[in-house]
Amino acid sequence: MTMMQDEYLRQLIARAKDGTLPQREVKGIAQTISEGRAGRDLYRLLYAVARAGGPEYESLVAGYLIHAEDPEVSALAVQVLTAHWRVGAKYQAQILELLGSPEWDLDDDAFMAAVSGAGEILHGTFDTELLRTLLKLAEEGRGEYDDDLMKRLAVEAIARALGASHESMRPPEGVTRSEWSQGLLRAARDRLHEAPRQP
Repeated sequence: MTMMQDEYLRQLIARAKDGTLPQREVKGIAQTISEGRAGRDLYRLLYAVARAGGPEYESLVAGYLIHAEDPEVSALAVQVLTAHWRVGAKYQAQILELLGSPEWDLDDDAFMAAVSGAGEILHGTFDTELLRTLLKLAEEGRGEYDDDLMKRLAVEAIARALGASHESMRPPEGVTRSEWSQGLLRAARDRLHEAPRQP
């Protein structure tokens, strides 16, 4: 990447963040992405469109939920659709696919985004399959070396699903993390038992 291109992208991100990126420029960047001309700059260009363009570009961003060429792009799409625009429930099938730890997601970028994203979706709407998947991850992990981290992420996603705000995603004073986790898992199991059977 040339230094000029790198500097342009840095300024682009800064303008997207501070709200000074004109909509005509956003539209041009979105066109570059949809025509497949973003190349190695895809992540930063998609970020700029999502940040400055907003939900009008939902279908463009959603097209990158499953993006084996760059799991970080997939993770970005999950975060934007679930946490920022709160439309993740529409993409439950893709979120479940990412929760299955696809082989191409070597560093678990998309998987970890999907765990948090599932919590965000469940915070706004109940879904038996998503909650059951998170519960299984929290209780059993994935049988890997980093299981403690994965279980912890799943427990935090369940906390969010059960109504916790982002500020209260840790045990209250005087309660151990283990006690807090067990309480959340019990509440999640109860929620599943109370739910009407989905066809």
